[in-house]
Amino acid sequence: MPILVFEPGNNEYIMKVVWSPFRPCVFVAVSNSGSVYIYDLLLSKQAPSYILEYKAPQDVQGGINKTAYSIAFNPVIRDFLAIGYHDGTSKIFQLNFSLSRKKRDEESQLRSLME
Repeated sequence: MPILVFEPGNNEYIMKVVWSPFRPCVFVAVSNSGSVYIYDLLLSKQAPSYILEYKAPQDVQGGINKTAYSIAFNPVIRDFLAIGYHDGTSKIFQLNFSLSRKKRDEESQLRSLME
């Protein structure tokens, strides 16, 4: 039985989910709409804390596939997040510093949330 269930968008499929290697209460999900959902469980236990919407290139019009398939945190520069898309492109985002700096007693807060 699941402890928590997250459903970020309507009529979307989540393609991949990755926990932050820096913050135990942060995870990122990407969808077939190209949206990036960033959850910080210390801020909200239900809704994404941040949503990065997919923006199509200006030279592309209507009906395009914009599925995001992969996520990677930069292991050296903590606030960089890479997203890989259907067409082989990737976008690098710089996250808010609060998403990459571990909070005091974060592990115990996550454990208590899951109980």
